[in-house]
Amino acid sequence: MNAKHYYQILIFITFLYCQPKEEIEFELNSISGYVLESVNASPLIDIMIEVLSGNNMVKDSTFSDENGFYLMENVGYVWKPKIRFSHRDFHTHSEKLLPKYLDSMNNVLHDAILNPIPEENKIKPILKSSRESRAESFFTEGNIFYKIQPFESTYKAEHIIIKTINVIENQDKYLTIKVNDIFYDPVVCYVPQMNKYENLTSIMEGYFEQPYFKRSKFPKFLPDSLLRNTMIYGSVIDSKTMAPIFGAEVRISKTSKRRITSNDGKFAFEVDQPGRYEIIVEPPIGSGLFQRGKTEILVKNSKGGWFKSNQYLIER
Repeated sequence: MNAKHYYQILIFITFLYCQPKEEIEFELNSISGYVLESVNASPLIDIMIEVLSGNNMVKDSTFSDENGFYLMENVGYVWKPKIRFSHRDFHTHSEKLLPKYLDSMNNVLHDAILNPIPEENKIKPILKSSRESRAESFFTEGNIFYKIQPFESTYKAEHIIIKTINVIENQDKYLTIKVNDIFYDPVVCYVPQMNKYENLTSIMEGYFEQPYFKRSKFPKFLPDSLLRNTMIYGSVIDSKTMAPIFGAEVRISKTSKRRITSNDGKFAFEVDQPGRYEIIVEPPIGSGLFQRGKTEILVKNSKGGWFKSNQYLIER
């Protein structure tokens, strides 16, 4: 190899190593903005907005309101996040969310302009009604909702981890919520809303012909006394192979909380106080992996929170 060729290779290698590293995971407290039509800049209603991780798993979702505004709060830590805007009458728009978009409180303001699909190319059949889609948007796979039921002179509530979700409108125009292959009446369902858990029929009362939420006599918001302690959970993953890592020690800094990951790499903690929690991972001995950077989770409420934070380990 002559000196000129060697020098060219050296420059190329230096260029590769000097490139900025892509952020693997960061905290997204809230994301909000307006969705407008490209033709006349008018606000777009009922646009589905989704935050997705790098492997296209939906982390959170919502719909734009009559002013074209949308808001998702307490999104949590997301790996290589993207945002996607979709509607059957408009071209789907998606783009990456980068750390530089965050303000000092880990919030993002993100507007979008959508291009309409020409009339001759629009999909004619409507698979789900607007209220079915709206109801589904409150049930994100991997998160939780609460089911309430009378108990003696008060109530009790069961928290349910969402694995599958489907909302069905029956022949009487009532909605049925199907979670994990079990059917629920919307009147017993409480979903995250503005840092509380609100009754689903209260949120959607304008969509129901019958005001049966009022007949239920259930509270509009679930009392904190019925909520479980806030959960911090996730998986430890090899960032190169994307395989779960068994036997890693996960702990929360400045506490006695420690866990050893299971065969599927999972861990979970309950916390009972608001504050910032730092997650530290000790890889299995001899794995040749290590935790890069620092992961902190901001917990605002000690009850009812559900924060997912996967930990991606890299080679030394």
